[in-house]
Amino acid sequence: MRVGFVVAMESEYAPFLSGLGVAAKTDFVAGTEYVTYVSFVGITILAKCGIGEIAAASATSILIGKYGCDYIVNFGLVGSLDDTKLHSLVAVKDVVHYDCDLTAFGQPLGMPADMKSVYFPADDRALKGALKGIPAVRLASGDKFISDSERKDWIVKNFAANVCDMEGAGIALVCARARIPFSMIKLISDGADEGAVQTFEASKQQAFGSAVEIVLKLLSDRD
Repeated sequence: MRVGFVVAMESEYAPFLSGLGVAAKTDFVAGTEYVTYVSFVGITILAKCGIGEIAAASATSILIGKYGCDYIVNFGLVGSLDDTKLHSLVAVKDVVHYDCDLTAFGQPLGMPADMKSVYFPADDRALKGALKGIPAVRLASGDKFISDSERKDWIVKNFAANVCDMEGAGIALVCARARIPFSMIKLISDGADEGAVQTFEASKQQAFGSAVEIVLKLLSDRD
């Protein structure tokens, strides 16, 4: 398999670079950097996508359409919408695009026009394999950095989500349309409340510890 690794910020992908293998090629496609790594387990293409749903969706589309990736992995920092401890590692079980609102046309809140569900499920095999034992959570994703309790409570009320980010829905929607499985591993960086910006900035400097080992295992554990 050719695995696409989608990561938004340098602080999120830098810890993994030494474990991806030998960098064989670097391309710039539509303003995004793609690095192809070759190791004994196969080929991984790292997309340094940048922040936000549009950037993540664009990078994922190119990984699938141009590079022929048949599995997508995403790692990143997320805000907690419940009592999950800061710097805890979680695995995403499904994703909802909370910014999507076609309710004027009778669609459920969060459901894109061409989809049949509000929620996009992650790869169940990974949750039972490489990610077994890591708490499985629902990711609410949109193009907003959540840093106020009112918005946080609205997301929880409408979608029963546990964490939030700014890339997951873009990745999940592209994968759903292309019928490509995906996995997401996230590290809690803040509480998605009024102190989120300060906590997030501090979390970017944290060592990722066990996250590196688990993500690299997931990248290599494909057949």
